[in-house]
Amino acid sequence: MLPSGLDEVSVEDLQRLVKTGAPEKQEIEFKRQLDPQNKNHKEKFLAEVTSFANTTGGDLIIGVPDPEDVDEADDAKLWWITDHDRDEYKLDWENVIRTSTDPRLQTHEIRTLSNPDGAGFVAVVRVQASTVSPHRVTQGSKKPFYGRNSAGKYPFDTGQLREKFIEQYSLREEVEDFLAERIAKIRGGDAPAPFEPGPCMVLHVIPAAAFNLRSEIDISSDGRDAFSDLPLFHRDRGGQVHSNARRNIDGIVNSQDIGDFRKATETDEPQSEYVQIFNDGRIEAVHSFHFRKDFSEEDKIGFLTLYEILHDRLPDYTGFLAERDVSSPLFLYLTFIDAEGFVTTSDKNRDSKKLDRNVATLPVVTLKSYDESAKEVTKEFMQHIWHAFGELGDPFDTYEEP
Repeated sequence: MLPSGLDEVSVEDLQRLVKTGAPEKQEIEFKRQLDPQNKNHKEKFLAEVTSFANTTGGDLIIGVPDPEDVDEADDAKLWWITDHDRDEYKLDWENVIRTSTDPRLQTHEIRTLSNPDGAGFVAVVRVQASTVSPHRVTQGSKKPFYGRNSAGKYPFDTGQLREKFIEQYSLREEVEDFLAERIAKIRGGDAPAPFEPGPCMVLHVIPAAAFNLRSEIDISSDGRDAFSDLPLFHRDRGGQVHSNARRNIDGIVNSQDIGDFRKATETDEPQSEYVQIFNDGRIEAVHSFHFRKDFSEEDKIGFLTLYEILHDRLPDYTGFLAERDVSSPLFLYLTFIDAEGFVTTSDKNRDSKKLDRNVATLPVVTLKSYDESAKEVTKEFMQHIWHAFGELGDPFDTYEEP
């Protein structure tokens, strides 16, 4: 077996596989040669990587021959790739995956290893099981959906495909149930930090991987300082980030003043926001500062203020998960609670129409990769906000884009 960390895989590890005649199995596939410019090789490559993503994950090793195909002693060696530049070879395969998988495969990593004794390199493609499978091959394949078992890849039949799509439907149900439960608790005052129910907005960042059987991330060993870069929605005028993070049964909660977690006495002042990080990577960020009449015009929310809040905070929350190797995709939900009758406004006195309901959960924004631009993700949110408040078209036809 190869080391668990792809960065730890060495040429010696691969040479050991060849020397011992290690067989292919469900989690490992050998290919002596694969050329990203060759049509047949592209189809083989895509079938292998999607089969890993659609089942339990695994490694495709390019440059190691299948032991069953080795007839002579000379064949029992690494086959170094010498007719491609290392960086271009990796980029070519990335482009093949980008253009020829649907939904686009995001759970892979490609590493090349140089020949320590001369020219050439070999490649390892590590693919994690995908939470948005089944992925299909869109280039040239008459059987575009593949899975894996101990004998290698195989095309999905109709029944297996149906099971995969049912899994995706179940995931959506689990996400919706989680959102409904959390919104009910927030409205009922059952919050993990002192928080007074009332008009507010809630951002939920939900990794698809959170619904796996083994989904806990490593947050318990982090000290308080580890959460100083995970700010609340609101910074005070001096730019201070409040960090009073502490452990609770669900994970970590951060608030300006956590106190005893509940508003048990009159001295235990409720705060305008908190952030709850769940053990499985889900994040709940609640903000009411700009929604309460003490801080803003009655029933008005600044449109560009919402933009700034989301643009500034989304990278903090997604970056927190990226640093802990929580795999994408992430499902991002924004909910306005008890804000019926509110409007969005701007300094040009252009008010939107009124929000028409007490609980408004916007359509999901899916972050398929951590490389996606915070600006583009925020713009997608603002489109949904614009429509939720009764407006048509593009909000940035009305407001100048920041």
